[in-house]
Amino acid sequence: MRGRSAWPGLLCALLLLGQLGAAQGWEMRVCADPDDLPFSNRQMQGFDNRIAELLAKDLGARLTYVWWKRSPSMVHMRLREGHCDLILGLGEGYEGTLSTLAYYQSSFVFVYREDSPYAVASMDDPVLKELRVAVETPGVPPFEALANRGLSAKAVILEATDPAASPPSSPIVEAVAKGQVDVAIVWGPVAGYFARRQPTKLKVVPVQPEFELPAISMVYPVVIGVRAGDEALRDRLNIALVRRWDQIQAILKEYGVPQIPLPKPVLEVKKP
Repeated sequence: MRGRSAWPGLLCALLLLGQLGAAQGWEMRVCADPDDLPFSNRQMQGFDNRIAELLAKDLGARLTYVWWKRSPSMVHMRLREGHCDLILGLGEGYEGTLSTLAYYQSSFVFVYREDSPYAVASMDDPVLKELRVAVETPGVPPFEALANRGLSAKAVILEATDPAASPPSSPIVEAVAKGQVDVAIVWGPVAGYFARRQPTKLKVVPVQPEFELPAISMVYPVVIGVRAGDEALRDRLNIALVRRWDQIQAILKEYGVPQIPLPKPVLEVKKP
Protein backbone atom coordinates (compact mmCIF):
# COMPACT_ATOMS: atom_id res chain seq x y z
CA MET A 1 0.00 0.00 0.00
CA ARG A 2 1.02 3.57 -0.51
CA GLY A 3 0.27 6.90 1.18
CA ARG A 4 -2.93 8.89 1.56
CA SER A 5 -5.39 9.18 -1.28
CA ALA A 6 -4.71 11.96 -3.73
CA TRP A 7 -8.20 11.72 -5.25
CA PRO A 8 -10.03 15.06 -5.03
CA GLY A 9 -13.50 15.38 -3.62
CA LEU A 10 -14.85 16.22 -7.07
CA LEU A 11 -14.80 13.44 -9.66
CA CYS A 12 -15.62 14.85 -13.08
CA ALA A 13 -16.74 12.17 -15.51
CA LEU A 14 -16.93 13.83 -18.90
CA LEU A 15 -18.89 11.10 -20.61
CA LEU A 16 -21.71 11.05 -23.10
CA LEU A 17 -25.04 10.24 -21.51
CA GLY A 18 -25.44 7.29 -23.81
CA GLN A 19 -22.20 5.79 -22.48
CA LEU A 20 -23.46 5.65 -18.90
CA GLY A 21 -25.67 2.64 -19.50
CA ALA A 22 -23.68 -0.56 -19.19
CA ALA A 23 -24.27 -3.39 -21.61
CA GLN A 24 -26.59 -5.83 -19.91
CA GLY A 25 -25.40 -9.26 -18.98
CA TRP A 26 -21.63 -8.85 -19.40
CA GLU A 27 -19.48 -10.92 -17.08
CA MET A 28 -17.62 -9.07 -14.33
CA ARG A 29 -14.90 -11.44 -13.17
CA VAL A 30 -13.51 -10.67 -9.73
CA CYS A 31 -10.32 -12.18 -8.34
CA ALA A 32 -10.77 -12.80 -4.60
CA ASP A 33 -9.45 -14.90 -1.77
CA PRO A 34 -11.79 -17.81 -0.91
CA ASP A 35 -10.98 -17.66 2.85
CA ASP A 36 -10.20 -14.10 3.85
CA LEU A 37 -12.87 -12.67 6.13
CA PRO A 38 -13.80 -9.93 6.69
CA PHE A 39 -12.91 -9.19 3.05
CA SER A 40 -14.10 -12.20 1.04
CA ASN A 41 -14.85 -15.91 1.07
CA ARG A 42 -16.61 -18.52 -1.06
CA GLN A 43 -19.81 -18.10 0.96
CA MET A 44 -19.93 -14.40 -0.10
CA GLN A 45 -19.81 -13.29 3.55
CA GLY A 46 -17.12 -10.61 3.22
CA PHE A 47 -17.71 -6.91 2.78
CA ASP A 48 -15.86 -6.91 -0.54
CA ASN A 49 -18.23 -9.67 -1.71
CA ARG A 50 -21.12 -7.40 -0.82
CA ILE A 51 -19.56 -4.39 -2.54
CA ALA A 52 -18.76 -6.40 -5.68
CA GLU A 53 -22.37 -7.55 -5.85
CA LEU A 54 -23.56 -3.97 -5.50
CA LEU A 55 -21.26 -2.73 -8.28
CA ALA A 56 -22.18 -5.57 -10.62
CA LYS A 57 -25.86 -4.79 -10.16
CA ASP A 58 -25.25 -1.11 -10.84
CA LEU A 59 -23.33 -1.92 -14.03
CA GLY A 60 -25.77 -4.54 -15.27
CA ALA A 61 -23.12 -7.25 -15.04
CA ARG A 62 -23.14 -10.92 -14.13
CA LEU A 63 -20.77 -11.34 -11.18
CA THR A 64 -18.40 -14.31 -11.22
CA TYR A 65 -15.33 -15.11 -9.12
CA VAL A 66 -11.84 -16.41 -9.79
CA TRP A 67 -10.67 -17.73 -6.42
CA TRP A 68 -7.01 -17.22 -5.57
CA LYS A 69 -5.05 -16.78 -2.36
CA ARG A 70 -4.44 -13.11 -1.60
CA SER A 71 -0.84 -12.54 -2.64
CA PRO A 72 1.16 -10.66 -5.30
CA SER A 73 0.54 -13.61 -7.63
CA MET A 74 -3.15 -12.67 -7.73
CA VAL A 75 -2.13 -9.61 -9.74
CA HIS A 76 0.70 -11.15 -11.74
CA MET A 77 -0.83 -14.56 -12.55
CA ARG A 78 -4.58 -13.87 -12.57
CA LEU A 79 -5.36 -10.23 -13.30
CA ARG A 80 -2.54 -9.37 -15.70
CA GLU A 81 -2.93 -12.65 -17.60
CA GLY A 82 -6.63 -11.96 -18.18
CA HIS A 83 -8.21 -14.59 -15.92
CA CYS A 84 -10.16 -11.90 -14.06
CA ASP A 85 -11.04 -8.25 -14.59
CA LEU A 86 -10.61 -6.62 -11.21
CA ILE A 87 -9.46 -7.03 -7.62
CA LEU A 88 -11.07 -5.25 -4.69
CA GLY A 89 -9.13 -4.19 -1.63
CA LEU A 90 -5.81 -3.12 -3.13
CA GLY A 91 -3.62 -0.27 -2.02
CA GLU A 92 -3.74 2.80 -4.25
CA GLY A 93 -1.18 2.58 -7.05
CA TYR A 94 -0.52 -1.15 -6.59
CA GLU A 95 2.19 -2.17 -9.04
CA GLY A 96 0.89 -3.60 -12.30
CA THR A 97 -2.65 -2.27 -11.87
CA LEU A 98 -4.74 0.78 -12.67
CA SER A 99 -6.55 2.14 -9.61
CA THR A 100 -10.12 3.34 -9.23
CA LEU A 101 -10.89 6.07 -6.76
CA ALA A 102 -10.57 4.95 -3.15
CA TYR A 103 -13.80 3.53 -1.78
CA TYR A 104 -12.57 3.71 1.80
CA GLN A 105 -9.55 4.71 3.81
CA SER A 106 -8.54 2.93 6.98
CA SER A 107 -5.59 2.73 9.32
CA PHE A 108 -3.75 0.46 11.67
CA VAL A 109 -5.39 0.47 15.09
CA PHE A 110 -4.63 -0.29 18.70
CA VAL A 111 -6.82 -3.04 20.18
CA TYR A 112 -7.07 -3.45 23.95
CA ARG A 113 -9.64 -4.43 26.54
CA GLU A 114 -12.19 -1.83 27.62
CA ASP A 115 -11.57 -2.81 31.25
CA SER A 116 -7.84 -2.11 30.98
CA PRO A 117 -6.41 0.39 33.50
CA TYR A 118 -4.74 2.31 30.66
CA ALA A 119 -5.61 3.94 27.35
CA VAL A 120 -3.45 3.85 24.24
CA ALA A 121 -3.85 6.21 21.30
CA SER A 122 -0.32 7.02 20.18
CA MET A 123 2.93 5.23 19.46
CA ASP A 124 4.45 7.81 21.79
CA ASP A 125 2.31 6.89 24.80
CA PRO A 126 4.79 6.04 27.61
CA VAL A 127 2.58 3.16 28.75
CA LEU A 128 3.56 1.15 25.67
CA LYS A 129 6.97 0.56 27.24
CA GLU A 130 5.28 -1.38 30.04
CA LEU A 131 2.82 -3.42 27.97
CA ARG A 132 2.93 -6.69 26.05
CA VAL A 133 2.40 -5.52 22.48
CA ALA A 134 1.46 -7.85 19.60
CA VAL A 135 1.82 -7.30 15.85
CA GLU A 136 1.18 -9.73 13.01
CA THR A 137 4.56 -9.61 11.28
CA PRO A 138 7.85 -7.67 11.43
CA GLY A 139 7.10 -6.30 7.95
CA VAL A 140 4.13 -4.08 8.85
CA PRO A 141 4.41 -0.32 9.48
CA PRO A 142 3.52 -0.57 13.21
CA PHE A 143 6.49 -2.87 13.77
CA GLU A 144 8.77 -0.33 12.11
CA ALA A 145 7.28 2.43 14.28
CA LEU A 146 7.91 0.31 17.37
CA ALA A 147 11.49 -0.28 16.21
CA ASN A 148 12.00 3.47 15.88
CA ARG A 149 11.14 3.74 19.58
CA GLY A 150 13.24 0.78 20.71
CA LEU A 151 10.15 -1.33 21.44
CA SER A 152 10.26 -3.97 18.71
CA ALA A 153 12.50 -6.48 20.48
CA LYS A 154 9.78 -7.49 22.94
CA ALA A 155 6.90 -7.39 20.45
CA VAL A 156 4.85 -10.60 20.22
CA ILE A 157 4.22 -11.89 16.68
CA LEU A 158 0.76 -13.39 16.17
CA GLU A 159 -1.35 -14.22 13.12
CA ALA A 160 -3.93 -11.61 12.19
CA THR A 161 -6.42 -14.21 10.94
CA ASP A 162 -6.86 -17.96 10.96
CA PRO A 163 -9.07 -18.90 7.99
CA ALA A 164 -8.80 -22.59 8.86
CA ALA A 165 -10.69 -22.06 12.11
CA SER A 166 -14.43 -22.63 12.18
CA PRO A 167 -15.70 -19.99 12.31
CA PRO A 168 -12.70 -18.00 11.05
CA SER A 169 -10.90 -16.22 13.85
CA SER A 170 -8.21 -13.65 14.58
CA PRO A 171 -5.54 -15.09 16.92
CA ILE A 172 -4.06 -11.64 17.58
CA VAL A 173 -7.42 -10.13 18.57
CA GLU A 174 -8.35 -13.19 20.64
CA ALA A 175 -5.04 -12.91 22.51
CA VAL A 176 -6.04 -9.41 23.61
CA ALA A 177 -9.52 -10.53 24.67
CA LYS A 178 -8.04 -13.40 26.72
CA GLY A 179 -5.42 -11.20 28.39
CA GLN A 180 -2.49 -13.03 26.80
CA VAL A 181 -1.19 -9.71 25.47
CA ASP A 182 -2.09 -6.19 26.56
CA VAL A 183 -2.47 -4.47 23.22
CA ALA A 184 -2.37 -5.47 19.56
CA ILE A 185 -1.68 -3.26 16.57
CA VAL A 186 -3.73 -4.56 13.65
CA TRP A 187 -4.99 -3.42 10.24
CA GLY A 188 -8.28 -1.66 10.95
CA PRO A 189 -10.79 -3.76 8.96
CA VAL A 190 -9.50 -6.98 10.52
CA ALA A 191 -9.52 -5.52 14.02
CA GLY A 192 -12.95 -3.94 13.73
CA TYR A 193 -14.58 -7.11 12.42
CA PHE A 194 -13.11 -9.59 14.87
CA ALA A 195 -13.19 -7.31 17.94
CA ARG A 196 -16.99 -7.27 17.69
CA ARG A 197 -17.02 -11.06 17.89
CA GLN A 198 -15.19 -11.36 21.20
CA PRO A 199 -17.05 -12.01 24.47
CA THR A 200 -14.85 -9.35 26.11
CA LYS A 201 -15.46 -5.75 25.05
CA LEU A 202 -12.48 -4.31 23.21
CA LYS A 203 -11.40 -0.80 22.29
CA VAL A 204 -10.36 -0.16 18.68
CA VAL A 205 -8.40 3.11 18.36
CA PRO A 206 -6.68 4.46 15.21
CA VAL A 207 -2.91 4.65 15.61
CA GLN A 208 -1.35 8.07 15.99
CA PRO A 209 0.69 9.63 14.55
CA GLU A 210 -0.82 8.79 11.16
CA PHE A 211 2.52 9.46 9.47
CA GLU A 212 6.07 9.70 10.70
CA LEU A 213 9.27 10.42 8.88
CA PRO A 214 10.84 9.27 6.76
CA ALA A 215 8.13 7.13 5.14
CA ILE A 216 5.95 5.26 7.61
CA SER A 217 2.20 5.68 7.17
CA MET A 218 -0.52 4.14 9.32
CA VAL A 219 -3.31 5.27 6.98
CA TYR A 220 -3.99 3.83 3.53
CA PRO A 221 -6.64 4.40 0.88
CA VAL A 222 -8.17 1.23 -0.55
CA VAL A 223 -9.10 0.91 -4.22
CA ILE A 224 -10.21 -1.52 -6.90
CA GLY A 225 -7.42 -2.54 -9.25
CA VAL A 226 -7.92 -3.33 -12.94
CA ARG A 227 -5.38 -4.24 -15.61
CA ALA A 228 -2.99 -1.47 -16.55
CA GLY A 229 -4.40 0.25 -19.61
CA ASP A 230 -8.03 -0.70 -18.99
CA GLU A 231 -9.23 2.85 -18.51
CA ALA A 232 -12.70 1.99 -19.81
CA LEU A 233 -13.41 -0.47 -16.99
CA ARG A 234 -11.75 1.80 -14.43
CA ASP A 235 -14.02 4.66 -15.47
CA ARG A 236 -17.17 2.52 -15.35
CA LEU A 237 -16.26 1.30 -11.88
CA ASN A 238 -15.61 4.87 -10.73
CA ILE A 239 -19.08 5.90 -11.89
CA ALA A 240 -20.63 2.94 -10.05
CA LEU A 241 -18.61 3.71 -6.90
CA VAL A 242 -19.92 7.26 -6.89
CA ARG A 243 -23.53 6.22 -7.53
CA ARG A 244 -23.39 3.58 -4.80
CA TRP A 245 -21.18 5.51 -2.37
CA ASP A 246 -23.65 5.73 0.51
CA GLN A 247 -24.55 2.04 0.26
CA ILE A 248 -20.87 1.08 0.22
CA GLN A 249 -20.20 3.17 3.32
CA ALA A 250 -23.15 1.50 5.06
CA ILE A 251 -21.68 -1.95 4.30
CA LEU A 252 -18.30 -0.92 5.71
CA LYS A 253 -19.97 0.41 8.85
CA GLU A 254 -21.90 -2.83 9.24
CA TYR A 255 -18.61 -4.76 9.24
CA GLY A 256 -17.02 -2.45 11.80
CA VAL A 257 -14.36 -1.05 9.46
CA PRO A 258 -12.57 1.86 11.17
CA GLN A 259 -12.44 4.65 8.62
CA ILE A 260 -10.37 7.75 8.12
CA PRO A 261 -12.96 9.92 6.34
CA LEU A 262 -12.75 10.50 2.60
CA PRO A 263 -14.67 13.29 0.87
CA LYS A 264 -17.70 11.93 -0.92
CA PRO A 265 -16.99 12.10 -4.67
CA VAL A 266 -19.40 13.98 -6.90
CA LEU A 267 -20.23 12.70 -10.35
CA GLU A 268 -20.75 15.38 -12.96
CA VAL A 269 -22.09 14.21 -16.29
CA LYS A 270 -22.01 16.71 -19.11
CA LYS A 271 -24.08 16.47 -22.24
CA PRO A 272 -22.17 16.62 -25.54
